Amino acid sequence: MTNAELIRYAGWSAFTSAIVTIVGLVTLTLFFTLGEPWGTINDISSVVLALSTLPVLVVLHRLHRHDVPAVSLVTFFIGVLAMLVVIVFQTLLIVRVIAFAQTAVVVPVAYGLFGASLMVYSYLALAREALSRGLAILGIIAGAGYVMVIIGFILGGQEHPLTAIGGLTTVVCYPIWAIWFGRMLLAGRLIT
Repeated sequence: MTNAELIRYAGWSAFTSAIVTIVGLVTLTLFFTLGEPWGTINDISSVVLALSTLPVLVVLHRLHRHDVPAVSLVTFFIGVLAMLVVIVFQTLLIVRVIAFAQTAVVVPVAYGLFGASLMVYSYLALAREALSRGLAILGIIAGAGYVMVIIGFILGGQEHPLTAIGGLTTVVCYPIWAIWFGRMLLAGRLIT
């Protein structure tokens, strides 16, 4: 895959991740109000979200690999490993090999680690002026939303206020960040 193809693929992947984040919110709401099949559809959207973040992580790593190679590589591995955990656990849940209780902590923690990766990459982009200031700050906020969900789960589970605040922050900020980042990639305004 050429650099231009990777950038284009990551741009469309960023759009996909924005869309499935919103689909995830809608299907989760429908699941809690109407029940199945919305829970399963939400789980499928979670797998698609995790898959679509992988090319985005590749581009973010390539953006920072020359200036801060060790930090970028560790951040990349944490983000990719987290998304692979989501893919595996959610797929096992969808095909009914495991129960929701077996994913209830692991999957949010994995998303939180992805959020931490997004925060690190966005901070690096802000510090190095590799992305616009607004995009970098939005990435930090979106990543922090994912991290707040972990903290909320640890402190009190799904009912903890930080879980709700983090989730709301994520579903508002991440899609905006992903669309903005995807548009920048597709417009050819990022050199990796």
